[in-house]
Amino acid sequence: MTARGRAGGAARYLLIVGLLALLGLPTTAAPAAAGEPSSAPFLHVRIDAVTPDLVTTTSEPTLSVTGTITNVGDRPVRDVVARLEHAVAVTSSSGLRTTLDGSTDAYQPVGDFTNIAAEIPRGRAVGFTFSYPLRGDAVPSLGVDKPGVYPLLVNVNGTPDFGEAARLDDARFLLPVLGVPADPANSTGDAVADVVAPDTAKPVAVTMLWPLADKPRLAPGVPGGTTPVRLMNDDLAVSLASGGRLDTLLSAADFATSPAVDPDGQVARALCLTIDPDLLVTVNAMTAGYVVADSPDGMGTASHPGTGQAAATAWLDRLRALAKRICVAPTPYAQADLGALRRVGDGGLAAAATTNAGKVIDQILGVTATRGVTILGDGPLTAPALDLLNGQGATVAVAAASITAQDSSTGEPMIADLTPHRLSHQVVVAPFDPAVGAALAGVGTDPDLPTYVDPSLTVPLNHDSTIARRQDALAAMLWRALRPETEPRTQILLPPLKWSPQPDDAQAMLTALATTIRSGLAAPRPLPALVSETAAMPPGENPGPPSPDDVRGRFDDDVVETIGGQADRLRGLTAALTTDPRTGLTGQQYTAPLREDMLRALSQTESPRTRNDLARQRLAVVGRTITDLFGAVTIVNPGGSYTLATEHSPLPLAVRNDLAVPIRVWLQVDAPPGMKVTDLGEQEVPPGYLPLRVPIEVHFTQRVAVDVTLRTPDGLQLGEPVRLSVHSNAYGKVLFAITLSGAVVLALLVGRRLYHRFRGEPDPADLDRPRRPHPTGGEE
Repeated sequence: MTARGRAGGAARYLLIVGLLALLGLPTTAAPAAAGEPSSAPFLHVRIDAVTPDLVTTTSEPTLSVTGTITNVGDRPVRDVVARLEHAVAVTSSSGLRTTLDGSTDAYQPVGDFTNIAAEIPRGRAVGFTFSYPLRGDAVPSLGVDKPGVYPLLVNVNGTPDFGEAARLDDARFLLPVLGVPADPANSTGDAVADVVAPDTAKPVAVTMLWPLADKPRLAPGVPGGTTPVRLMNDDLAVSLASGGRLDTLLSAADFATSPAVDPDGQVARALCLTIDPDLLVTVNAMTAGYVVADSPDGMGTASHPGTGQAAATAWLDRLRALAKRICVAPTPYAQADLGALRRVGDGGLAAAATTNAGKVIDQILGVTATRGVTILGDGPLTAPALDLLNGQGATVAVAAASITAQDSSTGEPMIADLTPHRLSHQVVVAPFDPAVGAALAGVGTDPDLPTYVDPSLTVPLNHDSTIARRQDALAAMLWRALRPETEPRTQILLPPLKWSPQPDDAQAMLTALATTIRSGLAAPRPLPALVSETAAMPPGENPGPPSPDDVRGRFDDDVVETIGGQADRLRGLTAALTTDPRTGLTGQQYTAPLREDMLRALSQTESPRTRNDLARQRLAVVGRTITDLFGAVTIVNPGGSYTLATEHSPLPLAVRNDLAVPIRVWLQVDAPPGMKVTDLGEQEVPPGYLPLRVPIEVHFTQRVAVDVTLRTPDGLQLGEPVRLSVHSNAYGKVLFAITLSGAVVLALLVGRRLYHRFRGEPDPADLDRPRRPHPTGGEE
């Protein structure tokens, strides 16, 4: 071949390669390694159904697992096969997490690989079903011979184009077994003898906290008494309506504790509604009508009517009815980060977030919420949070225990220690298992990983299906009840405060709770009983201080400092406000939404990645509003000059109050030398105008500038200072001397005239005047 031919062939080859690259077609592909999933995703397996999801002695003796395998790669996959694998029962809290990720060495095949499809093209999906006996000596069988929590795995292999056969994906889930049903192959005909029942000799005392909470929805910077209220968006209307998230949570708790379903009230005793007061404040405001901000960030003033008034009214009425028959407890207001709040250092905000939160629930629901408990469902109990709680009175802190995948001293998997212990004279911690809390947090279509979970226990959430995550949560809830050797025999079940289970998820959680109680594996422990028993715990061995701070969700220093400054200013303004007798609105009520906005800025419901930026946006609006409130009380500037007729003429002023409540003020008048101003003292200015007359005394005649500043009784400046031009006509001592001299002269002249008249002789001053005729004759 000639050089030109070789060059032309090379050019054509490069052109083909370039076209293939442009079209996205692979020219080469690294083969997938056999035995482990490839780094490049080719297939994705999803668990669609597990039947039964909770195995009892009366369940069917066969387990069925249904799922879907989808080609998510960039090429077809041939010879797709799958099999079900199982592992021994979980023996530790950490195992509830570690068996769902990482190595597959602990798993053994239940049966051989099953052909799923000869080929799955790109974007296509194929279903599968595995059905195996739960027990029995025959193979295949799951080999479940006693109650427990059993990990299961679906292993999928295939051969991608340009690759080798490999394990391309797996899906894992936990199977809770409360009791083992009879083996049909070895049945003796005795229903009792053929089953394996759970050990109920040491039931777990269980308390389940059922959260009703949401993100902060009220638009920032709106003082109290403003109607209608403004929301940042209308998402809450959807959540409260039928089928919404909050409706699902309320309906599930209402149904599970109804007399028809729970005739002996056992579930109702174990369950306690954990309610965010900020949610109640928002929903209660919606019942009177509301508007929604037009701007995407919810910070603008333009708005349109909201659509959720009827849904809010119906939901709140149902909640009031439910709260009358089961326990109710508050979360920290707006689920504020107590550690960050401690760094703010404002006692009023700390009390509003903790000790006063129950009062909001009492007022709106008409019940008495459980006191003496602080529920930390979204983050760990840190040292700053403990410092804050120490200043708020005696409390039981419900917080996550501390565990990792392995004990650092023994290398063994860790079991969460749920023994309550006293951290200080004021605070006793009642721990819950973080592995269980993390499993509950993964339920639903919006799974989350709480920040209290150690990184060694992190499990990918989005890879697993909603069914698999529900199975994991059910198993985690029941694990301690199925292990009678694990101490202590107490358990708190606490999902994340902003929880998003689907209706089937919520029903499954409460059904599992009821099943464990009625089977004798658990006994209800009402939250008030837990609080009273835990609070009575004597001092013991201190397990060490909590973690220094939650670095994964920590609020930045500038956010904390901004809140501290705003809280100081607002507290000073509030101290000057009084009650409007026309409306009954108090100063505290008027400024309360702005204090609540500061707590909303510290809410842990937002993602750690965005919470600081969202806090800054909210605080910027709050700061402008506080500045506007200070500027709303002003001295009316006359725009001209005052002229004082005398040295004691009062200085007329007018104070304008654009606030919705009266305010106590003090006039600071900076007078020049020669002018004495009488202090009027404290003045109460109602909404509108208040004329004032300031007594002054002037000892000069000239035009001067007088600066007048309006302040609160504590000295905080209100509005802008006003400079008045004052002209005095008072002559002081000179005028007094002239007036006195004139009076003396006048007195002398009058005296002289009277002297001459009494003597009957004319006054010499009248000698040059012409005489007038007298009426009787003669001349005058």
